[in-house]
Amino acid sequence: MSKENEKEFNLTPGENERYKPVKADLTCPKCGKTHTLTLRACVNVSLHPEEKAQVLDGSFFQYKCPDCGESIAVTYPCLYDDMGKALMIYLLPDETEVALAKLNAQQEKWSDDMMKAAKVCTMRAVRSINELCEKIKIADADLDDRYVEITKAFVFAQFLRQQPDFLAAQVLYDRQDGEDGLVIMGKDGKTLWVVWPEGLYDEVINMFGDRVESEKSTAYELIDANWTMKILGSKS
Repeated sequence: MSKENEKEFNLTPGENERYKPVKADLTCPKCGKTHTLTLRACVNVSLHPEEKAQVLDGSFFQYKCPDCGESIAVTYPCLYDDMGKALMIYLLPDETEVALAKLNAQQEKWSDDMMKAAKVCTMRAVRSINELCEKIKIADADLDDRYVEITKAFVFAQFLRQQPDFLAAQVLYDRQDGEDGLVIMGKDGKTLWVVWPEGLYDEVINMFGDRVESEKSTAYELIDANWTMKILGSKS
């Protein structure tokens, strides 16, 4: 976001727009004890920059049972807000499409500043912590996640032509040693690293830029493989 745009409105949530902590009961799978957790509904890494690393390494979503010490992953609806990058990512792990529709319906109650922010922010919804981390890494690499998703589709298709028997569980963007590529996780637990062909991302922008830019929205969006298939299917 440009400095000029930053001065036009305030991205800091107002009193009525702040995400209040929520209570949830969690039963430890190891010892069977139940505890009431206080869960953060929003992590704002502009106000608390140290929490970005905690999100990326997964520790932000880990709970340690006070009775037996078991470490438990707790995935729940949570907003990741990076005001400096104008990036808002909503983790919606359960019934994602339904939850997303309800979330976007709340825009009717947003303040003028929040609606102005929505016009310049990248607003995404994701289903898992891995997808949340992927979106953060894409923003850190100064890439557009829409073109990243399309590039992923081309690279993964080429990968499957070379390894047709590989059963992939998840395909995620990453940057390793200065190179962009895919982390391909197999259903058998095997993980492979595939580097993007040089220039492919820029070629994707040239090929699909008009179609992608026509899809702009002020709502939270699921930009994923299903979205990509719609874009590819609509390309004449």
